[in-house]
Amino acid sequence: MVLSGIWRKNENSRDPLPPNLIVSHDKAVPPNSVQELCASVGWSRREPDLIVKALANSLAVVSIWVDGELIGFARATGDKVFNATIWDMVVRPDFQRMGVGRLVMAELLKELDEEYGIPLVTLYADPGTDGFYKRFGFLCDPSGVRGMFREKLDY
Repeated sequence: MVLSGIWRKNENSRDPLPPNLIVSHDKAVPPNSVQELCASVGWSRREPDLIVKALANSLAVVSIWVDGELIGFARATGDKVFNATIWDMVVRPDFQRMGVGRLVMAELLKELDEEYGIPLVTLYADPGTDGFYKRFGFLCDPSGVRGMFREKLDY
């Protein structure tokens, strides 16, 4: 088990973490493992070559493994100075409510803090998940500003 020492088990978690858990900060996560994990929560498919490129261009990547299976994952992008954004925070359904998501976030934020010292970290939370992120100090914008996005669609 590879842990940074910052993680503590959540007393509200249902089940204990698996004993053979491995935490990695390596960006070379196999794209098929990312595909399988994302599919397990119903996310749409992404091209493997693009996954590799996205990982290589990320500031930080955290992956959690059990017996060679990717069970948790997140990554962050940013300018290495002022801003970073967390993307693709995902935990395999069979491993949710065990503390895996908390471990992923704690490890990712620790890397962003210690490696870059970035003062502003943002993310987009799915409806109903804001309570999870508030545990890490994330707040909804007090002025009511909502994130906006532009997606280029290929027709």
